[in-house]
Amino acid sequence: MVREILMTSNPTPYFHTLPEKDYQKVVQYSRKRFYLPGDVIVRERTLTDTFCIIETGKVEITKKFSDGEEMTLALMEAGDFFGEMALLDQGPRSASVRALTGTTILELSRESFEHLLVEEPTIAYGIMRELGKRLRETGALLISHLERKNKELQEAYLGTVQALVNALEARDPYMKGHTERVTFLAKRIAERLQIDKEDLFALEIGALLHDLGKIGIPDLVLQKPGPLEPEERYRIMEHPQLGEAILRNIRYLERSIPSILYHHERIDGKGYPGGLSGKSIPLFGRIIAVADSFDAMMSDRPYRHRMSLTQAVEQLRQGMDQQFDRQVVEAFLQALEEGEFDRILPGNPQT
Repeated sequence: MVREILMTSNPTPYFHTLPEKDYQKVVQYSRKRFYLPGDVIVRERTLTDTFCIIETGKVEITKKFSDGEEMTLALMEAGDFFGEMALLDQGPRSASVRALTGTTILELSRESFEHLLVEEPTIAYGIMRELGKRLRETGALLISHLERKNKELQEAYLGTVQALVNALEARDPYMKGHTERVTFLAKRIAERLQIDKEDLFALEIGALLHDLGKIGIPDLVLQKPGPLEPEERYRIMEHPQLGEAILRNIRYLERSIPSILYHHERIDGKGYPGGLSGKSIPLFGRIIAVADSFDAMMSDRPYRHRMSLTQAVEQLRQGMDQQFDRQVVEAFLQALEEGEFDRILPGNPQT
């Protein structure tokens, strides 16, 4: 068994940088628990729905791989946090956490965080920015380890991205499978446009994460069974920028960010968030726009039934040079006509 410490607690842990009044507001939404030295706070592969802040004490975070290797991912002290995936889902945890000293933990459930997001958005968004920083640090560590484990950790990285996608889709039952289909469509379009292998991988990651920013959208808005009010629509329209903010400055994801930030831009300049037009919209954004729109049109929503294939195709044709890039739509239609999308179309046994 090999053990290595990949990350130690920050010199000034995040929750020690909060003004006392803001910290106390977080405490109000939390539940306090005490652990003795050696107690397991979180066990890998078990279900939990709590984001944890270390109020006092010190913890060790470890991960065990299938080959028996165990890594110490981090040593953390008072003011730091762990379990950030709980803000996304209630699935199995990817690592274990053990108290090294007597430790007091503040537990913040996903539901409580959503209340904090509504009542104290500035504090909640600050926590989300710190989550983005943690993702950058963790990503850098995974890349370092990837140099040693190569294919195994590359697959684990993609698996982690997919787990994040599954967690996001679990928040909205009407989005189940959406990201997988958009990624499949986008890759087929890109191949028709003869995008090289390296760019294709960047597009795949961007397609998988194109709706990441919806982490910052409350469930009441995301799952609303009917048309959105103007303020709610504005919240939804923030998700490309929220996603970009979370992934910003992650070097190995820089080439994937256009898929996230620009997939709601329009060729005629009437899209969002930047109102870009024509070829000023990065190609990845133009590709995801077509794939995302087609899947949305072909999916049931609480307030409307899905379109037929004929209707959806006609919408894409009518949208050329206005909403959609003509070259991208033509590549899509060529792939469709040659049966490349058959396995994901409604009515197919594999759908």
